[in-house]
Amino acid sequence: MEMKASDLSARLLATENLSVIRARTRTASFDIKSRVLTLPMWKDMTPEIEDMLVGHEVGHALYTGEEYMQPIQENHKMMGYLNIIEDVRIEKLIKRKYPGLRKRMNEGYKQLNDRDFFGIKQVPNLDSLLLIDKINLYFKAGFQCGVKFDADEKEFVNRAERTETIDDVIQLAQDIYTFSKQKAEERKERMKQENPQDVEDDEEEDPIYDDFDIDMDGDWDSDEDEDTDLDPRMNKAPKQQNDERSHDDENDLESQTERVFRNKLEELADENTMYKYWRFDKDYDTNPVIGYKKILSETRTPEQWNAETSNEYYDRITRYMSEEEKAEYFKNNIDKFSAFKTESARTVNYLVKEFEMKKSATLYKRAQVSKIGSLDMRKVYAYKLKDDLFKRVTTIPQGKNHGMIMLVDWSGSMNDVLHDTLKQVINLAMFCNRIQVPYRVLAFTSSYQDNIERGRYHTAMEEYKKYIEERNERQAAKQAQEDLIRCTDSFHLMELFSNKMTTSEFNSMAKRVLDHRFLWNDGYTTGGTPLNEGLVWAYHHLGDYIKHNSIEKMTFITLTDGEGGALGSYSRGYLDTDRNEVVNGQYRRVKVKNLIRDEITQKTYQISRDSCSQTNTILRMIKDRYNVSLVGFHICRNHKGDLRQFLHASLPDFQGDYIGVIEGWRKDFRANGFTSIANTGRDELFLIPQSSTVIQEGELDVAADANAKAIAKNFGKFMNVKKTSRVLLNRFVTLVA
Repeated sequence: MEMKASDLSARLLATENLSVIRARTRTASFDIKSRVLTLPMWKDMTPEIEDMLVGHEVGHALYTGEEYMQPIQENHKMMGYLNIIEDVRIEKLIKRKYPGLRKRMNEGYKQLNDRDFFGIKQVPNLDSLLLIDKINLYFKAGFQCGVKFDADEKEFVNRAERTETIDDVIQLAQDIYTFSKQKAEERKERMKQENPQDVEDDEEEDPIYDDFDIDMDGDWDSDEDEDTDLDPRMNKAPKQQNDERSHDDENDLESQTERVFRNKLEELADENTMYKYWRFDKDYDTNPVIGYKKILSETRTPEQWNAETSNEYYDRITRYMSEEEKAEYFKNNIDKFSAFKTESARTVNYLVKEFEMKKSATLYKRAQVSKIGSLDMRKVYAYKLKDDLFKRVTTIPQGKNHGMIMLVDWSGSMNDVLHDTLKQVINLAMFCNRIQVPYRVLAFTSSYQDNIERGRYHTAMEEYKKYIEERNERQAAKQAQEDLIRCTDSFHLMELFSNKMTTSEFNSMAKRVLDHRFLWNDGYTTGGTPLNEGLVWAYHHLGDYIKHNSIEKMTFITLTDGEGGALGSYSRGYLDTDRNEVVNGQYRRVKVKNLIRDEITQKTYQISRDSCSQTNTILRMIKDRYNVSLVGFHICRNHKGDLRQFLHASLPDFQGDYIGVIEGWRKDFRANGFTSIANTGRDELFLIPQSSTVIQEGELDVAADANAKAIAKNFGKFMNVKKTSRVLLNRFVTLVA
């Protein structure tokens, strides 16, 4: 069984090298003599609840001694009383020793109370509970749960808060038991005097807990199991069925909240599920990032392609053109690029204006006005009417340092929309240049190979063989690590644009990537969709980028048209959902729940073998670790089949009305040119049909002989085009500002 972080925490908290084991048991327990802490495999468990339970068990390991057992062996009715008071004592001591546990344990108990682990939602009046049950609720669920104490009961609560030793616990538990027994006898006597017939009928039932609906297996068998060994948590004590319970008077005094809590906690134990904890591989064979300078050195410019004749046959566009037609076509391409830069300038200007407005509005919202201690002579005349005669100064805080990383899909399915997508990428890059924020545009691809990876063509065979041998050795070492997720090979990130580029480098790169022949460069063709590999790289490296550039407001953008491939393990391929194991010489099929824990945030995430679910999980991990703004752009055709596939990729667990959702999206396409989707792991995911990838500025066309009505109509159309084409830009700026 793999060591979990919580298991290591248990050892550290206990300040001794006690044995922590995970077993398919129903309860947690600690063996005082052998110093073995046994934790079950819990299901539906949040990190807060697990930390609370681990902290609780460590408290028993540190502070519970063997003398705790004696009173229970003498009177098993005392079990619940001793458990509750001892829990109060050891949790107080463990919180005193480790103050950081206080908030975590309180939150864990709050979550369990919200899930009715004490069984009080069926209780109409908490005042009808036994004192020991009210003490249990008070110290675990908190005073917000609604329990109240009278003057006599408060004395016992104060004593519980002051318990320091086992002797204090034993004495207090016995006193509370005696007090409760006395109160029950007084109540019965009073009821007997008031209505003897009702008392006789009530003796057939539980007079205190007749409305207490609890799911139980039964009670203690006092006749047969008096000598049974009990562990410190008393979780292994034998039981009888409810219909076999003895109805003596002392059954009324049993702690119901402690018993319900114990049974509910046992239900969390999953004896048929294996919990597998994974780690993302960090060991890259080579740096997957291909810098922009290397790309510029390895690729041709449009002018170089124009002069190249060896690839003319493969160019579907110019294959049958004459020399004059080719020259005209190439000239038009240059003119189109110039026109694109002019159009982009208008779009970028609009983005910059909106960004600065929203940024300024945010700063003024945070502005503080204070008095400076000097009289404002313009207000002195009103000294009899106003007390405020001092000058004021308004302090506007400094704006946050922004940063941006864009991850672009360089897969074969993007071929039809790649040109328009790159135009939008260039617009965003120009926008970042204008507002002077650090940024990078990285295209994830599976088709790139550098010189050594293409060794049999570009390097000496001996060097290539050495590279292959070293790579195979690393792969073999990784296969031996059964908790490692494969995410470091078969992909690269091409740095297309960066704030470090000069103006000439930026323009040269823009010309190259907008030319359809850019994909002809050796190693730059489109391939698979290593989206998840790219996200894992960002998950590991965003922190360094943020720290190096002193970024306070980071935006992480993905531009893609589909789902990525699923990540698997080196040893078993895809992550298992079930597995065979041998129990007593027989095969047994168990479920496997795959989890991954962030070592910085200490949050645990469930990771599926499904690629779409993996994408959402990694995005949530990035969000939680770096607190970045996550924005997605998904380009697709406006076809029902493509939209249904997108719905499955973005919301893999959606079980609702597919047709209704898709029709709603298409309605948004007609109205705004895009739609947005929540709950995909991003702050917002924009779905954009291929026909809407170009920002339309519109043209105001007014005939010379048009009347006022016609002019007004054309002006309305013109403004509507500008409005709908800029809705997406406004939404985007709002997210990044």
